[in-house]
Amino acid sequence: MSEEFKKIIDSSFDNGTPLWIYTNDYIYGMVPTSSNKWLEVSYTFEDPDEPLMKGEKSPDFAYQLMMEEISKGVTFYIADLKVPLLKEFAGGTGKSGSDLIVAVIEELINNTSKYTSNTDFIIKNKDELSKLKEKV
Repeated sequence: MSEEFKKIIDSSFDNGTPLWIYTNDYIYGMVPTSSNKWLEVSYTFEDPDEPLMKGEKSPDFAYQLMMEEISKGVTFYIADLKVPLLKEFAGGTGKSGSDLIVAVIEELINNTSKYTSNTDFIIKNKDELSKLKEKV
């Protein structure tokens, strides 16, 4: 396992609640940083050259990337994921930037079954981080 990726996983709850999604092929994360930015992380299991991709993003851009990953990437693995319902929730929050990201992450974690019957693709708390490490 990439030691750098392990460090990101271990510290991912340091500045708030991250979004961690895992599939059979990759792990995706949107992790809050101490500088009001978000660290977008992906770890692709079958990529021998560069399995870890990461980059800090502004809150508004991070939100767009996160929703794109959920609506285009995750739905490939979770066919019944109700993305329009999640987008409706996000639009109704009246929030923007980091507050909107946090609201969507909390909604997905706390009400996963509202959006899909497959509830085993998202890390819901710090105690579940070992699931990510086991996959790598």
